Amino acid sequence: MTGTMRAARFHADTGTNVLEDVPIPSPGPGEVLVKVAFCGICHSDLSLLDGTFPALLPVVTQGHEAAGIIAALGDGVTGWAVGDRVVPAAGRPCLQCRFCRRGDLTNCPNIQLMAFAYDGAWAEYTVAQAGGLTRVPDNVPLEQAAILADAVSTPFGAVVRTGQV
Repeated sequence: MTGTMRAARFHADTGTNVLEDVPIPSPGPGEVLVKVAFCGICHSDLSLLDGTFPALLPVVTQGHEAAGIIAALGDGVTGWAVGDRVVPAAGRPCLQCRFCRRGDLTNCPNIQLMAFAYDGAWAEYTVAQAGGLTRVPDNVPLEQAAILADAVSTPFGAVVRTGQV
């Protein structure tokens, strides 16, 4: 897929979020291109805008609470097809640490957060690791599915993993 898309880009030097035309990204090996249907606004997005959280990149597309439809597959992607409804993970493992190398991706200490370490989903398209996708059933509206990547999974993880409830 070639061409441009609209994206809300945070500029660290000015602390502003600007709607820009940027190239549509291409999925790399093990990645998919997602046509974003919905993307929420998380408190961490606001914290980047107001300077509470430091910027990791000079310019980045914000947004990590997204849902959409797979538009293209990168090399080596299996189990997914163009047209599948998905929620991308709000972060991705580094794939380099000892946990990642042994396949324990959920315990990666160097997790990269979408919209901070790499471009997020306040855009028409976003790239996501195929291994971090969650399939959205047809009976779940994408606007509701979008909150699963962070607004639901974070408190769930806090209760189950940290609180051990």
